[in-house]
Amino acid sequence: MRYHPLIMVFRLYNLVKGSLFFAFILFVVNRNSESWFFEYGRYAFLIVIIWRLLLIIVSWFAETYDLEDNTFHIRKGVFVKRTNMIPFSRIQNVTRKTSFFHKLMGLTSVTFETAMDGKDDSVHFEVLTKKDADNLIGLVKPGKQGLTQKENESDPSMAFENEEEAPVEVEKERQPETNRTIHFTPKRKDLWKASFTSLSFLAIIPIVFAALDYIEPFFAETNQVEGYYEVMLASIWLLVAVIVLVLIIAVGFGVIRTFVRYGKYEISSDETHVYINRGVLEESYFAIEKKKVQGLEIQQTFMKRLFGLAEVKLISSASTISSGEVNVNSLYPFLPMDQAFELINEILPNYQLEVKLERLPKNSLWVKLLRPSWFWIIATIALTYFKPEPFQIEQAWWIASIILVFVIVLQRILDYIHTKYGVTEDQVQWWHGGLTSRMFITKRKNVIEMTYSQSRLQTFFNVASITTINRATPVHVEEIKDIPVPYAMNIKAWYSNRHEDVQLIGKE
Repeated sequence: MRYHPLIMVFRLYNLVKGSLFFAFILFVVNRNSESWFFEYGRYAFLIVIIWRLLLIIVSWFAETYDLEDNTFHIRKGVFVKRTNMIPFSRIQNVTRKTSFFHKLMGLTSVTFETAMDGKDDSVHFEVLTKKDADNLIGLVKPGKQGLTQKENESDPSMAFENEEEAPVEVEKERQPETNRTIHFTPKRKDLWKASFTSLSFLAIIPIVFAALDYIEPFFAETNQVEGYYEVMLASIWLLVAVIVLVLIIAVGFGVIRTFVRYGKYEISSDETHVYINRGVLEESYFAIEKKKVQGLEIQQTFMKRLFGLAEVKLISSASTISSGEVNVNSLYPFLPMDQAFELINEILPNYQLEVKLERLPKNSLWVKLLRPSWFWIIATIALTYFKPEPFQIEQAWWIASIILVFVIVLQRILDYIHTKYGVTEDQVQWWHGGLTSRMFITKRKNVIEMTYSQSRLQTFFNVASITTINRATPVHVEEIKDIPVPYAMNIKAWYSNRHEDVQLIGKE
């Protein structure tokens, strides 16, 4: 089967969007330049655009896909043909994204992510009708994988070439509604809180500076902008008014940006899957099977710690993509801590969060303080050599070195205070971090490798480090440092019994 014909328009849209900057530089800003670089650059640009246009058209005829034996058969390549086969059972996550172009055309896109490594480790449909997307997602879900390509062809509701009208009775029979439970949708106060804790209003600063750099050449005199600055600085009231106006614009920009990104946010689940829907102008949908969650992360930046918020991430073995600055496998990034724990208990009750956690002994604090900081050493050497004098302060270089070592010591003391760890019969959990904080929790059956290490400094203070590796793309590595040696040995013994969990899963 060929892909949707509007995929050519979508790729053309992306080509134009990606080429506008270069076209502006070559044909507008430097249109009168006689430099060989820009002269030949314009010819090279046109050749590349024509080649890409031809490739877009030819690719639509050459690239096809089929669904046979519960497997995606993806045929790619124009000059070198290759076929990629991905069984439905290897699908880990499903990401559905509806960009502005898709909304305009009433279409969507779907990506099926796997745990395989390589160039073709996922199946991506750039353009699909919403009905076809629903059908494809339904096929790869557990219980839907018994359908073959022949059954799809005989069933009108499973056709994928824009069959708009299918019998309602058949569609209901093939795609029964799932009993999803909605666990979270942000309220207005949540969005306002997210607007400030995300610091999204600061994103306007580089935009303003870029605009100033662009506008400055159009002034009649080169010092005209500097003259405006001098007038503004000469009047306190004018300076205050400008600052207030800039703050209002920045905050308004941040609020609008946050409301557009998180305004239509929904976290839901059923018996087998977790679903995350987000976006107003551009919509995205993420689904992951519960049993394929490799672990959980709870992250807190410095600002989120001040407001008591956290971000919960689902660790999976697939190579998840990002939507803008938002990780698709992240639950709402600005959850209150209590609500984050409650949400995890509702969605993934197998993970026990009310576990008694141990704290580090005093020996660990000495190890953290005495461990050399290579970053501080290199930075101090650079400061000593260059001896910068910002604001004409001659002693700035050694003041900066002292401030840096103070921040590093503070970070290590806070890390000692915040670090907690615990192990139950089938899971490991720990908190660590200084100015920021992060919790990691995973099941023993999901840990594919565990490493025990001990430096000479740790040996002297009778502490050690434990590193766990979970299957992900790239592999997910977690380390907890400076825990007592007896406890570290207990964790090693605990992991050596992992075969009990693996055998249990095999029997099931």
